[in-house]
Amino acid sequence: MQVQHLFNGISQQPAEDALDQKHSLMSSKVMETRYYEGCGREGPIRCIFLGEFHPIAGPKISCQFPEDYISKEVFDSISAYIIPKPQIQKCTMTINALGHKIVGYPIRIDNSRYERNVYLFNLCFVCDSWSKTVQYEPVVKKLGEHLTIMEEETRFVSSGCTKLPTLLAHLLHDLNTHRKATLVEGDTVMHLKVLEVRKDPSPVNDHDVPVLVASVGLPRPGRPQRTTPPEGAEVPHREHLDLDLDDEEPFEVDLDADWDLTTRQLLPYINGYNHVSKIAADTNVEKTLVKSCIQNLLYYGVVTLIPVLKFSNMYRATPSLSRLFSDHELQKSCLAFITMGYENKEKPKLSDVLGILCALQQGTTLRAVSERFCNTVPATLDIRRLVVFAQMHGLIKCLKRYPVYIRSPPRPNGFTNRADPMTGIRRLFTGRHCADEICCLARIELAALDQIIEEDPNVAIIWR
Repeated sequence: MQVQHLFNGISQQPAEDALDQKHSLMSSKVMETRYYEGCGREGPIRCIFLGEFHPIAGPKISCQFPEDYISKEVFDSISAYIIPKPQIQKCTMTINALGHKIVGYPIRIDNSRYERNVYLFNLCFVCDSWSKTVQYEPVVKKLGEHLTIMEEETRFVSSGCTKLPTLLAHLLHDLNTHRKATLVEGDTVMHLKVLEVRKDPSPVNDHDVPVLVASVGLPRPGRPQRTTPPEGAEVPHREHLDLDLDDEEPFEVDLDADWDLTTRQLLPYINGYNHVSKIAADTNVEKTLVKSCIQNLLYYGVVTLIPVLKFSNMYRATPSLSRLFSDHELQKSCLAFITMGYENKEKPKLSDVLGILCALQQGTTLRAVSERFCNTVPATLDIRRLVVFAQMHGLIKCLKRYPVYIRSPPRPNGFTNRADPMTGIRRLFTGRHCADEICCLARIELAALDQIIEEDPNVAIIWR
């Protein structure tokens, strides 16, 4: 009934106005379904304002950009949270009310030079109610502490400085456009940057193999190349900033950079072939510390994890392999990576690379594929590096073996048993542990595990 009444009310307007109203209504409905609190999308900063406690007028907005974005009625409704009680001063706070999400850091300065011996203010960022704002909290806190120092030295805030509107406009533009800003006031320079809050990385296992993503300046694994719009083409307006850190170009890893001691010790051993247990043994570092360090590198996109590379492995091509046929940058990166160290010798052709990758399939081991192509491809083609590269970019997938014990084995203590030393290992044959993981947990070679599986008719293998 409400929708019908709406259209009846505009029926006397020109046809084009009615069409605009209809499109606006449809757009708002689409927005309601796509954007909502908790959707995880990141929106731009809509407004920045400075709220303060006036000794006579009470809480008020002394400056904001754009002007009148936050009305007096809205501010009065939430002023108790903008200028809060002393117990939550200098605490990052977020208010989601009346269609706005406001991030602030309330400041209290006690000094006898103020009329009530105290000065209260809060510089706040205003975003859409559906927007994720946790990434702005460190910026707001740093700004609040910076303004506190300037206020204590020169009364920059309480004096109603005429530079404040320009400062807020500069902040809003640079943080939305470049995600960083530089503020210069006299001899004071402050750098601000909006950092991305990433998802927690997956746990690191003993049998995982870390690979330096940026070791040769490769694009991030599994991500499509950035495309530049043709010259003169219209660039669509971005209504919101829904940025994904994985789309950023990786940085080069400098082994001499200011890393912590553990990371500096581990980096030379992260070569794409050593698994976590081997790295811990070679570096004489506690395994839990190695896992924690690699998980930290994984969080920041410095490394990615792949399965242990063995010639007995089986791989299969993924639909992403088609990218290698058309993506010239990916082709160039692939040929450069697999021929590293052979710059002045015969280069392999792209057809050689595609032939090897297409030959990888279930039922065919990497050893069989290597023997098939050993006499037809140049010696400069390092098939191990090709497998690492293809896995990093999601072109192929390693098929893992999961042993399953059909009958319930006895229950020994640990991995050893006087009657049958292999009984403890068989207890891991549950279908939840792959062969690589079992080898690391039981500290046995893969050949020994294969012999146990082969000799026991009650063990089945699941490939996935």
